[in-house]
Amino acid sequence: MGIIGKQSIQASIFIYVGFAIGALNILVLFPNEKYFTIAQFGLTKVLVDVSLLIAMLCTLGTFPAVVKFYPFYNSYLPKKKNDFPFLTLMAVLVGCLLFFLLTPHFKGLIIRKFGQRSPLFVQYFNLIYPLTGSMALLYLFEAYSWAAKRTVLPAIARELIVRVLTTLLICLVMTRVLNFNQFINLYSLVYVPSVLFLVYFLVKKEYIVFHYSISSVTKRLGNKIIVFSLFFFSGQVLNILARTIDSIIITSQSSGGLTDTGLFTIATYFIAFMEVPVRGMTGITFSVLAQAWKDNDRNKVFSIYKKTALNLVAAGFGIMGVLILCMPDIIIFLGPQYSPMADVVLILGFSKLIDLGTGLNSHLLLTSKHWKIEFFTNIFLVLMAGVFNYILVRKYGILGSAIATLIAFSVYNLVRFVLIWYLFKMQPFDLKNLKLIVIAFICFIIVRIIPSFQNVYLDIFMRSGLFLLLYGFIIVRARISEDINDVLKKTIARFFPR
Repeated sequence: MGIIGKQSIQASIFIYVGFAIGALNILVLFPNEKYFTIAQFGLTKVLVDVSLLIAMLCTLGTFPAVVKFYPFYNSYLPKKKNDFPFLTLMAVLVGCLLFFLLTPHFKGLIIRKFGQRSPLFVQYFNLIYPLTGSMALLYLFEAYSWAAKRTVLPAIARELIVRVLTTLLICLVMTRVLNFNQFINLYSLVYVPSVLFLVYFLVKKEYIVFHYSISSVTKRLGNKIIVFSLFFFSGQVLNILARTIDSIIITSQSSGGLTDTGLFTIATYFIAFMEVPVRGMTGITFSVLAQAWKDNDRNKVFSIYKKTALNLVAAGFGIMGVLILCMPDIIIFLGPQYSPMADVVLILGFSKLIDLGTGLNSHLLLTSKHWKIEFFTNIFLVLMAGVFNYILVRKYGILGSAIATLIAFSVYNLVRFVLIWYLFKMQPFDLKNLKLIVIAFICFIIVRIIPSFQNVYLDIFMRSGLFLLLYGFIIVRARISEDINDVLKKTIARFFPR
């Protein structure tokens, strides 16, 4: 995949490093009840989820507009005459100002919904202001990094810097330098350094220049940009709502409140490992697909769609296999109070496999002329996720939320698959996808029947290592993915030259 493959791998490396640091935070440091309760940990999750949702509202659609229209500005204007960065920054600042002015009017409703089961969230509600503002700006400058084909920068900013700073804050609590109140207040500023990092590099390399005069491109495309932004902005908000509504509903409706949110957060963190490959290729794929549609290169679009679907599900099966095989040992390590999350991880894992297996359908639709489908399918997703979560969480707790996610995302991806097949005559599956499922299942069964080692750490190491070696060996030998074989070949040639 050329530049997609190269930058995806580079970004994924930083994301995995960030995830390793995040695993230290979530699986080792936060669960230490000498310093944090599960409810306090759950508070960090729900604050971030609520702020993510509101931050997307504050962007006023600039995030997708940058990805979609940056190629036009870049083609028809010199860098120093490009007014798009200034206009989009002003839009985000206006969005943040509206949020700051309007939110206090809804605080009474929030207290009624969350006060009984999650009083900590009500107590620290005002921390969503700095979190939301910094996240909104991070969204904007991430989009410019992606559009400039510098996707490694957002990976460092969002995945690495934020987690390192979180680790530092936790360590300050553990050494009694900070109490929880001081910790959570500083935690609300944890995205600010990431914003400054992105701005510094984008401005230094002149990927963005803040030009104030309205350009001819803006005059010509202004109405289209506004319509596109409003439609897709709504779709993006709905998509994020669908992906965060579980923790919000658990916090307000589950009998355990923030404690259940904390358990669900750890379960979803494991599943987030399966998202790393798609996070690594999201930025560069957006940019390449936008250019391919602009050039009317349907063959390139289909090639990206087909290859990414295969590569993503190959990685997904590998990561899920390790998670399910090691989950009993992880529960022993964390403690019996975390045992409810085992079934949650299994169900959410299948949901994520379906999401990965249908490829980058969102990216394909967004960058095409049928981008409005993104809006309408996201409405459908939110309605399903909201209804199923509300019904099932009240009855089954966090397990109900996992089931709701599986149902919603299965139907959602099926609808998008059918629409892409109908509109573009494209579908990403062939015999290799079926072979991949069979290989993953056989490798899992072989490793699963091996007797357990008494030492938890040794058992995790042996099972995960054996599964990955067996699974990876068969995939490479069977030549399931050209890209995987090509990466392996280049890696070997780099470290073991002839």
